[in-house]
Amino acid sequence: MFNIKQNNMNNVQFKPEGQLKEMGVKYSVKAQLGRPVDPNSARQKRLATAPGKKTGRPVNPNSARQQRLAELEAKRSNGTLRRGRPVNPNSARQQALREAAMKLLNEIQG
Repeated sequence: MFNIKQNNMNNVQFKPEGQLKEMGVKYSVKAQLGRPVDPNSARQKRLATAPGKKTGRPVNPNSARQQRLAELEAKRSNGTLRRGRPVNPNSARQQALREAAMKLLNEIQG
């Protein structure tokens, strides 16, 4: 006969976007590619009550890595962050490039 289970995707009455919207959870078509979401499950209720709550290992702000990241972010915001390999201005390549640039300038001006 008819399947009256509320969470069955074949059931025409099942509209996950409507049920999730009531709970404040954003509906995504991509999320529906797998098995259907039961908006009344304990997990979905827990996720809806704490949106944006990070799970997993907590961040230690005093760790060496976090201090290095904070320092990099500060340099990035100041515009003093230097990236890549440093240039040796006395190298043969840099001198050749400088001479080529001067030669080009002389040709343009002269």
